[in-house]
Amino acid sequence: MKSTYNLQKWILIAISAALMFFGRYLPPVMGLSADGMQILCIFVGSLLLWLFVDTVWPSILCMIALCFSPLYKYSTVISGSWGNWIVAFLIFSNIVTSVLTKSGFLKRVAIWFITRPIAKKSPWLFLTLLFLSPMVIGAFMSPIPTFIVFLPIMEQIYAELGYQKGERFPAICTLGLLAASSFSTATTPIAHTFPILAMSLYQKDAGTAIDFLSYTAAGLAFGVVALIVMMLIFRFVFKPDLSRLQTLDSEKLKQNIGKVTTVEKLALADFMLVVLLWMAPGLLKYIAPTVANYINSFGTPVPAMIGTVLLFFVKVDDKPLLNFKETIGNGVPWGAIVLVAATMIISSALTNPDAGITAAFITLIEPVTKYVSGNVLVIIIIVLTAVLTNFISNTVAVTMFYSIAMPIVFANPQLGVNPAALASMIGAASCIAMATPPSTAHAALASGTGWLDTKTMLTHGMLLSIAAGLILALIAYPIAAALM
Repeated sequence: MKSTYNLQKWILIAISAALMFFGRYLPPVMGLSADGMQILCIFVGSLLLWLFVDTVWPSILCMIALCFSPLYKYSTVISGSWGNWIVAFLIFSNIVTSVLTKSGFLKRVAIWFITRPIAKKSPWLFLTLLFLSPMVIGAFMSPIPTFIVFLPIMEQIYAELGYQKGERFPAICTLGLLAASSFSTATTPIAHTFPILAMSLYQKDAGTAIDFLSYTAAGLAFGVVALIVMMLIFRFVFKPDLSRLQTLDSEKLKQNIGKVTTVEKLALADFMLVVLLWMAPGLLKYIAPTVANYINSFGTPVPAMIGTVLLFFVKVDDKPLLNFKETIGNGVPWGAIVLVAATMIISSALTNPDAGITAAFITLIEPVTKYVSGNVLVIIIIVLTAVLTNFISNTVAVTMFYSIAMPIVFANPQLGVNPAALASMIGAASCIAMATPPSTAHAALASGTGWLDTKTMLTHGMLLSIAAGLILALIAYPIAAALM
């Protein structure tokens, strides 16, 4: 037998576990009670493990530690984590989108984008369409399958042009695919964990929901501007050599792409029904408010649950459209769901009035708000989230910056910050992960391909991350604030 971790990590695990289970016996800080100290130490211990050890088992340990807090019973912990609606939303939305991916429809759409006649007019137009397609598809999909769908297409292009691993052009293009996949996650809440997490935290604190349409309007504005800015950075800062790209015969990419199958049509129809139900309250609230309220009363997970049930009723060529056993095993990101479940309950614990952490934190930070305007605070929070999400878990980034910013905003209305809009942009900014391999799963995949070296990923990816954070703060946030 061999230990899973080295000595340094075992020491960190021991320290974190001690904090989580015995933190109430430490000298109090910020005037916290013993119960407040235990909740704070559970969060700190969990954060250390999430950052430096793992995300899955520490999430379970976090829930166990809360069960031993006098403020919580095990039933409260289970209902506040696994029983939270966001867990059901993630499971069923991923089931619906995984069927769409498996059908081959997404690959068809990707090939369609980059074989348009306009793409043949200029290498830069080709690259623009190449990066636009994952942003469009990724607006409705998890970034991991989006990246996986496009990677073989990119590698086919590299092979056609005779590129080898280690050359600059494929490194820059792979980074572009990675960036587009990350940016797309911020454009809508559909099948995207981190915006939904931020929206859920806001709903819990404010008692009102952020509708999908308002978020999507701000998110799509971000996507359009982010793509334009990314292409300008590529052309005038990164300056890749596109001479070989002029010789590419894009028609070869259409090989093995037949006619649209019945499976693709049915999977798309099911997915579009789910999207329509998600968007309907925002579309109808001004013209048919009663209908909008009725559909909104379903809750966010129910449309995806309806879509999942419908998939069970259809067979094509005697094969079910939904192979539940296969999909539940390979199509649902269980590691992310465990992390989200733990995040929901620890976030609730941090804002529990009986713990007193929020009140203590506001007292500590409030003097700073006298010297910082609301607009400056928004820019600082959003850009920091976009930068630091490259080094910490996306879910941790949402939780940490939401916990820092929102108590200040709620307690200081004179700052003029729209809390719903800021919460949404924190969720969006947490999606901007592309500068380090451990920042997110598709970043790790990009690094593991061998096409993108870590130096290029860090230097070029960080510039794109900062640019994206500024776009969210200066363009997407004002749009969100006007609509929410």
